[in-house]
Amino acid sequence: MVDFAMNALSVNVQVKIYKDINGYSFPAVIRDGLPCCLYLNAYLNGNHNSPLSKSKSKQSPSFYTIKKYAYELKFLYCFFIDKGIDLVERVASGTFLSIEEIDSYIRTCKFYVGTESDSEDSTVVSLTDKRIRDAIHATSNSQPEVSAHTFNQRLNRLKAYIEFLYVCHHYDKAETKQQISTDDQFNKFKLYISTVISSSRKDNTITKDAFESAIPSDKFFNLLDVIQECSPDNPFKSSKLRNQIIAQILIDSGVRVGAVLKLKVSDLIDDWGNPRFLLTRTPNDPTDTRRLPAANKTKALSVPISRDLMKFIKLYIETVRKSTPNAHEHDFLFISEKGKTIGQPMSYNAIHKVIKTFGDSIGIALHPHLLRHKWNEIFEVRAKEKGFSPDKIEDLRKYAMGWVEDSKMALVYNEFMLAVTVAEISSNNQNQSVPNLRGSK
Repeated sequence: MVDFAMNALSVNVQVKIYKDINGYSFPAVIRDGLPCCLYLNAYLNGNHNSPLSKSKSKQSPSFYTIKKYAYELKFLYCFFIDKGIDLVERVASGTFLSIEEIDSYIRTCKFYVGTESDSEDSTVVSLTDKRIRDAIHATSNSQPEVSAHTFNQRLNRLKAYIEFLYVCHHYDKAETKQQISTDDQFNKFKLYISTVISSSRKDNTITKDAFESAIPSDKFFNLLDVIQECSPDNPFKSSKLRNQIIAQILIDSGVRVGAVLKLKVSDLIDDWGNPRFLLTRTPNDPTDTRRLPAANKTKALSVPISRDLMKFIKLYIETVRKSTPNAHEHDFLFISEKGKTIGQPMSYNAIHKVIKTFGDSIGIALHPHLLRHKWNEIFEVRAKEKGFSPDKIEDLRKYAMGWVEDSKMALVYNEFMLAVTVAEISSNNQNQSVPNLRGSK
């Protein structure tokens, strides 16, 4: 009866986004409309600097980092409640988790279970053995296991949450026989799960072909055609000008989708010789009324665009945006052009759908961040053509991408060009070292 009751309850667990009285968005893990656990939500939206941590961050996690934590906490909450395990009670009593229980959670962490949708109505499916088997069967021709990063993040979230509960119930207590026993159990738990995390950190199940371009050249040229408002192959019946501008900004500048959503009319600088827009960092923007507010993860900077693109943007502002109801109530550039949200700032889901639709029209799975990868490939080629040194190219890329000085992201985004360069060097070495098998002089 316990397992059945827990499975029924876990189906009703959701992550929902709320706004406080100051207009700041925050996530909560709820069940049947109420917080599923006060401790869990206190950890989620509280101070993540534990007194037991060696390194303490001076900066609070961003909204989207906390949102990611919410889905990880939802995952572990559903797992343990389905097993009839109350983590708060376990930690408070000093018994924590057995090796078998930890191992069971570790096994489950490796698989795709349920979805992490931004929809307010999204739910978490029960983490039963049957659902895991069904998930493996359903994805037998694709990838049944999550990436090593996702796997480790799920384990890290359990470790951090247990540590939070330990601090709440036992930290800095007088040294009694019971407290010594509790501390011993806690240290055993931390050692065991930390060992698993450490040993699996580089055990990624995904093998990416470094020679595979972010977007193949033929598909990319097709994309440049279909995004045009005047193209007969444009897949949209309406909002063609807006969608072309959005796609063009992502392609030409390599900025993140959050930067496009955050772009305001007042950020545009219509300088004839150097048209550009300002990529700002304003966390908790009080003028952003979206349930999921726009966010820019990179440094603030000025982003150059072409003269033609600026002309299209001005045309969009003076025609479409100016004549759309409710658009005058805010300064965000891109708006919804129909439906209940007409005139309001576009959402993350809306822009993702725009880019996905363009991708479907040319036969590839396309999302905004893929265009950022493609921008980096093209940037590398153009910079080499101009004769810039590798160090200079890296400095220019860091500025254009808004990365901090010690960022290693260039290695991630430019894996394709690195692989091509290595192959060229390897091929030249082989040509010089392998003897002529035909025996020609």
